[in-house]
Amino acid sequence: MWLAALDGAWRVLLAGLLLGSGLPILFALGVKSIAWANGDLPDRGANPAGKVIAGLLFAVVLLAVLLGIGYIVAHGFGYTLSWNGWLPGFTHK
Repeated sequence: MWLAALDGAWRVLLAGLLLGSGLPILFALGVKSIAWANGDLPDRGANPAGKVIAGLLFAVVLLAVLLGIGYIVAHGFGYTLSWNGWLPGFTHK
């Protein structure tokens, strides 16, 4: 019984860390990458790689937000979000 409770607890902790603090950290790193690309960081010159990194980080955050909204809306219409390989899809319950 305790093992089942601990198994559920670590899953909730992991989801909280990924979604609760992980996405804001990725967003903050994206903002810092833009500053790096513009040369706004002290003791560092401008680097165009910062824009690429920022774009990738913002894309990950945007994808997570869109999946969350899609999950909520799909359940309202009687669908569920399922993963078919790498791409998510909506299937009727």
